Amino acid sequence: MSRNFGEVPFDVFAGIVRTILHIVGIQVSSSPSPDISQNPPEPFEFHLSPSEGFIEEFRSKTPTLRFGSMCGFKLPQHECCVCLTKFEPESEINSLSCGHLFHKVCLEKWLDYWNITCPLCRTPFMPQDDTSCPW
Repeated sequence: MSRNFGEVPFDVFAGIVRTILHIVGIQVSSSPSPDISQNPPEPFEFHLSPSEGFIEEFRSKTPTLRFGSMCGFKLPQHECCVCLTKFEPESEINSLSCGHLFHKVCLEKWLDYWNITCPLCRTPFMPQDDTSCPW
């Protein structure tokens, strides 16, 4: 079987498309096509995420607050820098140790993608003296 230079096999292309869709939050049907089910998964489809223990410890140290309860009118930051949506008084938010505010769901999604630092300034979620491995 000869392949033209630059020709990408369909299963590789499909894997790339699935990965991109997963990154933007779109879930593809879990029922694999017959061709894909007979082939092993592509190595780039393997995703690690922080352990449940790390996530639970983060949640316990970073309680969820209502934006309105933080005197929101006095805070300089009035929108989530992840989704770029303004905070409403009833918005559930997390205030990180660096002082940045994010919607709870935005920060949870950030954690799901193995990010363990502030989306803005990259300050670690947990203090540096914590030597436990997050995954």
